[in-house]
Amino acid sequence: MATRIQQSKPKKVKIGTILDEELLQRLKERSAKEGRPINALIEEAIRKYEQEEAMAKELRLHAVEQLFSIRFNISDEDWKSIMEEDYYEQ
Repeated sequence: MATRIQQSKPKKVKIGTILDEELLQRLKERSAKEGRPINALIEEAIRKYEQEEAMAKELRLHAVEQLFSIRFNISDEDWKSIMEEDYYEQ
């Protein structure tokens, strides 16, 4: 006798919201064109937004790491002097 492993589906919650009329019309058209329900399109858009946000943060952190990994052509003594200088006393 075969045993079925049931995958738990995420709990769905009904919400109410207000959208721009033109945006809603485009959403309905896309839903019909793709043969997918509106909620599936909205869920996908939110997931992509979250993924892009996480990727953007990762890219910013990587850029900062790269910037500070570069060894500038300046002596440690000069660097220390520059860092200790009070900008507002000039």
